[in-house]
Amino acid sequence: MLEKASELLEKFIEIERQELSKIDMPHMPTLGSAYEEITKQGIDQEFIIPKGLNLKVVSGFISINGEMLPQQIDGMLVCGDGAQYGRTTQYIYPIDQILCIFEVKKTLNKSDYIDAFDHLRVIRHKYSKYFESKFQDPDFEPDISIASKHFSQITGRESPRYYSDIHSLSKPDGILFYALVQESLAPSSIIHGYGGYVTESGMRNAFLDIITEKSEVSGHGLGVPSLPALVTTNKISIVKANGIPFLGVNKNRHWAALVSMRDNAARIMLEIIWSKISLYFKLGIPWGDDSQIENMAPLLYAIPLEKGGKVGWLYKSVEMKESELQKRDFSQEWEPEKIDEDMQSVFNRMLFSGGYIHLDDIAKIAENYNETKNELLDKLMGIFLFKQVGDYIRPICSTMAMVSDEKGTKYLTSNLDSLDVWCDKRGLRKNYINLVIAE
Repeated sequence: MLEKASELLEKFIEIERQELSKIDMPHMPTLGSAYEEITKQGIDQEFIIPKGLNLKVVSGFISINGEMLPQQIDGMLVCGDGAQYGRTTQYIYPIDQILCIFEVKKTLNKSDYIDAFDHLRVIRHKYSKYFESKFQDPDFEPDISIASKHFSQITGRESPRYYSDIHSLSKPDGILFYALVQESLAPSSIIHGYGGYVTESGMRNAFLDIITEKSEVSGHGLGVPSLPALVTTNKISIVKANGIPFLGVNKNRHWAALVSMRDNAARIMLEIIWSKISLYFKLGIPWGDDSQIENMAPLLYAIPLEKGGKVGWLYKSVEMKESELQKRDFSQEWEPEKIDEDMQSVFNRMLFSGGYIHLDDIAKIAENYNETKNELLDKLMGIFLFKQVGDYIRPICSTMAMVSDEKGTKYLTSNLDSLDVWCDKRGLRKNYINLVIAE
């Protein structure tokens, strides 16, 4: 279903773009409006947005705490009814009713890139203040379930059970957790260009130049929450790998907050939109039997750092030539994590001990397989399915499954929907060994 929707959206945009290119429009604002309408109508088709949720795409303005922000929005994916702005076709919507914000550019050059970046950054800054003001209500408790999962996947450590527990974290962990909470609750911001950069390396370098220039001017307002969720043009995308739905983490557990992708921009936009719908309504999305995974190239690692009593983000960029970027394998499919016998023994021990295993028991298992405790721990934590809670290791998610292939090789995952598809494609029986932890 996802593949079909991606294809339809891409064709719809391309057809409309071709039609507009035949029309001589010397007045640029008019031409810009026409391209904005393509994006609005392209996303608001029934093959993309599930019906019955009262969702629509509109243009207009955002209201926060009763204050209408001056920034005019090209497109917003909204829920419910808003207030019409006078006799225009523009609407005013409270920020809590907005799922995605779209900034549309006919040609995404560097100046337009900066303009869209700044436009959306102001809105996210306003949202952060609004979010913090909600705590004036003593009964306010934000949903941190998604942020908690992503925090543990990135750090390998236990996350706060309640938002107020953020104060028990170290300062670097605190700003990481805060950013992840913001990412899960705030509208996703998308910059969509119909033309512009033609190479992945060119688009990556332009973004790094913008970050560098803005840091040199002020150094403020460039936290992870201020970065757009998606920038796309000519089938090239820069994506915030915040776990909605893509998450970028390297083996050293450094968070690749921004990554780049290519050749599947419509699909990526859809996945971000559908993921936000899923979070907003707390429902599952019918992803279908698609098992393709995106090949992400890290662009910017965001490392929370405390220095001199102050805490902030240390950004480490990754520069890659176009030839390197083109060498990536774009035919990868999702598969569960293959595990060795030592990791299988750990999982089996968890089955009989409520999902937790003590570090001393891991040391005993490691000894049986002629390895050290740290070597086995590195293997366990390296598949991003487990976290450490004090002296114990447990799965990040409350449900995990182990399955065998026809050769007897064992696999682990917490993604049961994708596991079903993977088994069906290989003709494997779904005789899963399930580990369920009662939270």
